[in-house]
Amino acid sequence: MKSHSIRVAVLAVLFLSTSVLFSVAQDQAMNMKGHQLTKKEVKALIVSAKTPEDHMKLASYFKGEARQQEASAKTHAEMAELYKNNPIAEGEMAKHCDNLSEALKKAAEAANSIAAEHERMAAQLRQKK
Repeated sequence: MKSHSIRVAVLAVLFLSTSVLFSVAQDQAMNMKGHQLTKKEVKALIVSAKTPEDHMKLASYFKGEARQQEASAKTHAEMAELYKNNPIAEGEMAKHCDNLSEALKKAAEAANSIAAEHERMAAQLRQKK
């Protein structure tokens, strides 16, 4: 029983380490493609966006936020399954991960919706020119 618990813990650590490394690599790749907006820049652009390019920058930012939230939701769903299969884990741990996964999925949907709205505004501004 103890060796099973150790195996589950080792697998969980390996899984989480891989997820973190993948996330860091993805962020670095995005930064190499172009400037990633800071939260301060996003706030300023929300107030001042007037051009199609401004709205596309915001759309890109929110799409990135959605991707991060989707990845985090997937990670938490997988952790919930690991907790459910761990004979000594408490039920609250799996429930917490399931709840967080669902909340992150909804947040990702909202971020994608905001991105789509900025794309719509950019297209509308292009038509006015």
